[in-house]
Order: sequence, then structure tokens, then C-alpha cells
Amino acid sequence: LIDGDWEDVLERFIPRFVGAKNELEYLLATLETIALISDTHANIWSKHTVLERFKGQNIPLPIVTFVENKAVVTGFYNKSSGEGTGLKIGDIITEVDGRLVEDIVAERLKITSASNRPTQLRNISVDLLRTADYVVTLSYLRDENQGSVSLTPGKFLEVNPYAKDKKIHAFEILPNNIAYLYPKLLKQGEMDSLWTKIVDTKGLVVDLRCYPSYSIINYLGEKLLGEATPFVRFSRGSIERPGLFTTYDGPLVGTTNPSPYKGKLVILVNEDTQSHAEFTAMALRVTPNSVVVGSTTSGADGNVSRIKLPGGITTKISGIGIYYPNGDETQRVGIVPDVELKPTIKGIAEGRDELLEKAVELILQD
Repeated sequence: LIDGDWEDVLERFIPRFVGAKNELEYLLATLETIALISDTHANIWSKHTVLERFKGQNIPLPIVTFVENKAVVTGFYNKSSGEGTGLKIGDIITEVDGRLVEDIVAERLKITSASNRPTQLRNISVDLLRTADYVVTLSYLRDENQGSVSLTPGKFLEVNPYAKDKKIHAFEILPNNIAYLYPKLLKQGEMDSLWTKIVDTKGLVVDLRCYPSYSIINYLGEKLLGEATPFVRFSRGSIERPGLFTTYDGPLVGTTNPSPYKGKLVILVNEDTQSHAEFTAMALRVTPNSVVVGSTTSGADGNVSRIKLPGGITTKISGIGIYYPNGDETQRVGIVPDVELKPTIKGIAEGRDELLEKAVELILQD
């Protein structure tokens, strides 16, 4: 599913590999090649000190997410210390050490592999503020007023680069008797006790803006569906006959159940919904009376295949094809929501979760 002719890519890049003057040039050429397959599973996954130094080994406290195509402060790696930075949630970062954010993004797109642009921006946001310096200056916009702060960054390897996750509970009952499930924080064996609280609720929100801690497809399928239902087809390539792909039916979801869950089901997705999370959304959305709310997912569904490249480099690709039963593609396309909705900068600044608000609204509709 790559764009263009791969043989042309190799013709362009082999001279760059041969002519690389140092390890960094070789790694960056490899990253650029990997990015051309447009696959979120693809990257340089092996650790290389020279690449880490290039990206910057220090990072300041603000967590940045691209919202409305702008780099927005959505949290802090340390909340209490973050309050002393002079920045607020909802601030738009416009420059990093005097460089426009859009220029940094344009430069990094070519070495950032992802199946679609929203996921490229997700990946760029993690490294956007990284620096080799001991002070980083950020220019920002707040309510159309410009400002600037100089911050002392900490060590990148000592923070969780994906700490934008603010959820602290796997499950809660929202007002109006609506159940909310966040699979990333689920513990093995917990679903039995949780289901006793879910079964009589008006609706269930499954928040897949995360990677589930383990598969909940079979468990929830048996509770939500009245019969076994197809939801996926696979394709697999042949090592013996390159270019030959065989398609076949995947597993069913659900089982014969005379009393399936009667409430509405809303599934939340965005660019953080990747791989098994996308597969889970595919399975759950065949539930009658379900709706998927959100925006383009990562577009990297299915199993990964690991590949060793020269120079001690490990990469991966999405190694099998994942399709809906009618043959519709998911790779690069992602899980297309029934109701498209993205967070707004205004909502972020107000501390709102607009997708969850929409989910509740849909459940409460008659």
C-alpha cells in the first residue's frame, strides 16, 4: 500500500547509504526510507545513542499534542512543577528556540513514518520540544496574546513520553447511569466484577484512545452480541511466491446469547487508537445499536513483522492485511468513525473531553 514505485526508492537511497559520512547520516537515510512505506508500525525500534543525541536528550515539562493542526499544551510531565512554568493548558506553542513549529514539522515529516498525517503529527509531538541544550525557549499564543518562557528541561529518558494519558481509572459509572471503560488500565480477570456494574446501565462507552492492556474482544463480544458475527478478513503474503497474497476469513465475535446487553454502545477513537485497539474497535462496532465517535485512527491494524537492517537496525511493518468482511481496507485508512469529532483548542483549555461529552449525548438520545 505504499505510494510510488519502490524500485525507484531503492535507486535513490542506495547511493545515500553508500555515501553516508557517519552513523547519523546513515540512520537518517534509513529513517527516511522507512517513512516512505507509510506504516505506523514502521520506525527504527532499536536504540541508537547517536540518534537519541540528534533528537535531543533533554525535554521540558509541557506535553504537546497537535490540536487543530497546532502544537497545544495539553498537560505536564509533572503536574505540580508544570504549574510553575508560566504555561497553561490550551497554550499554542508557536516557536521552539526561535524556530517556527511549522518549519520543524515540515523538516521532520520526511523521517516520521506513519500511515496517515494525523498519526505523523502524533509521533512528531513526542519529540517536538526535545533539545540538547540545558535551556529551551518556547514562544506561545494564549487568547491571541503572545508570550515567551525559558525552561530548564529534564532528561528525556526519565519521563514517559506518552504521559498525555490523564486517565486514572479503568472503569467508572458516569451520571445518568452510563458506564465508562478505559481498557488500557484493565487488570486481568477484572471484567467479571465490572460487568455486574455494566449490565443494567443505560449505555456503555468503550474508550479506545489507548492500547488495551489485554484483549477484551471475546469477553465483551459474548456480552454485547446475540450471535456469533463476522467482523474481519485477513490477507497474508507468501515467502515462497513473493507477490502472492491469500485472503481468508478471520474469527467471529460474540456467541449465542438470548440476553445481550440492552444499552447503547459508543466507541471512542483517535490517532492514539492503533493496532490491537483498531482491531478491537472493528470487532465491537458490529454490535447492534453501536456508534464509533472520533477521528482518523493510526491506520496500522494487524500483526507486526520484525526486520533486521544493516547497521544493527531493527524495524517492523504491518505484516498482514486486515479488512472488513466486505473487503474494505483498514491499513492507512484506519477505523472510519460514524460520527467524526475532534477536540478543539477551546475545549482543551476548558479541561473538557469533547468526545466523551458526545458519547454521553448520543446515549441519552431517545
